[in-house]
Amino acid sequence: MANYQLIWNLHGIRYKEKAVNFLQRFEDSLCVFSGAVSQVYANYNIWPITADNSKLLVLPNPHAHHDIFQSIDSGAVIRTGLYIMPGEVIGKKGLLLSHRSRHNGKLKVTPLGKGLKKVARQMGTPFLPVITNRDLKELNRESPILHLHRLVPERLSSHSQFEMRTIRGTIEEKMDKYLACA
Repeated sequence: MANYQLIWNLHGIRYKEKAVNFLQRFEDSLCVFSGAVSQVYANYNIWPITADNSKLLVLPNPHAHHDIFQSIDSGAVIRTGLYIMPGEVIGKKGLLLSHRSRHNGKLKVTPLGKGLKKVARQMGTPFLPVITNRDLKELNRESPILHLHRLVPERLSSHSQFEMRTIRGTIEEKMDKYLACA
């Protein structure tokens, strides 16, 4: 069965090359979830498959079967309302973590590393970010942003404790590697 969710369509994105470059920055730090085949990919590459960058292929590394996690129920992957955005969108440097305030609807931003650590502390449970097809968007039709989903290990009822620790450890290790460089 072909995994159509591994082909990302950038139809509504105006600055496609900019969006592709932005997304490729996260190949080494974020895992990809495909609900169509119930898998999480920790080792993959992103390739434009059309000349105009309107379609991308998220290709799992065929030599890294240990980095493909099977039987991940869609109910274990939930939306967060958190976005990664380039700081230049609002005149800042680096990458930012943003979300809408529940109180007034205004955009709240913080440096990405600091924001991810804060989210993890506030949750009191592991924050395991993953991205899915359709998470790459544009802010104000100008700058790419990336919505984050998160994997909730407690919802992986068909997995052993060992498997859950392995999945959790892999996702955390990818993010930690990125945060150490940021």
